Amino acid sequence: MNFLTLDSSSQRLMVAVKAKSKEAGVILNSVGKHGAFLITAMQDLLAYVGLNPSELDFVGCGIGPGSLTGLRVGISTIKGFAFPFDLSVAVFCSLDLLAIASLNVEEKGVVIRRGREGHYYWRRYRLTSDELIQETSPAFSPLEELKKELNSDEIVVFEDHDYSLDLPGMSMRLAKPPAIEDLLRLTEKSYEKREFVNLRELAPYYLQKSVAEINWEKRHGSKKSP
Repeated sequence: MNFLTLDSSSQRLMVAVKAKSKEAGVILNSVGKHGAFLITAMQDLLAYVGLNPSELDFVGCGIGPGSLTGLRVGISTIKGFAFPFDLSVAVFCSLDLLAIASLNVEEKGVVIRRGREGHYYWRRYRLTSDELIQETSPAFSPLEELKKELNSDEIVVFEDHDYSLDLPGMSMRLAKPPAIEDLLRLTEKSYEKREFVNLRELAPYYLQKSVAEINWEKRHGSKKSP
């Protein structure tokens, strides 16, 4: 099975290629401007493993949640790359990468990622010896609501800019940087589960409210459903 996959949901840009028995990947940390490096990385990795784009069986793409700027760059690049070759796109939640890298076998945990205005993205997991089990859908909550969702028997996995986060009674763990092997494993699982998206419908998780909407709710209260 031949595939190319990427995740651009944070300052860490990850790109990898698997060509049957060959694997190759690159991780660029804190580079910003993913668009300046992404196409070159994809081309170089394909050349390294000796593949043409037409020889790929599918492509993989992390769709967040995370930085919308980074995600749009990654997703638009995948769209432009996959379209001429009619490649299927297997998608995965970017928080899953942190869970695979950071949880131990048989541990339960919640991965959190800071959003805007005191809100956090989060998702609950359990890691077995065979697979990562996603126990909830990705969510986006203010910190006070997130605290109510957490259980004392699970690990809270956080990123390095949240060292000062106050979650009394919770076991906390700094997220380990995902490895290329984690990205390839997660993409293969998405492929096996047939988690494909039509290219026209490929888009980031839009969990995060706009700053304008958050500020409006602060002034006027939450909007009421009709």
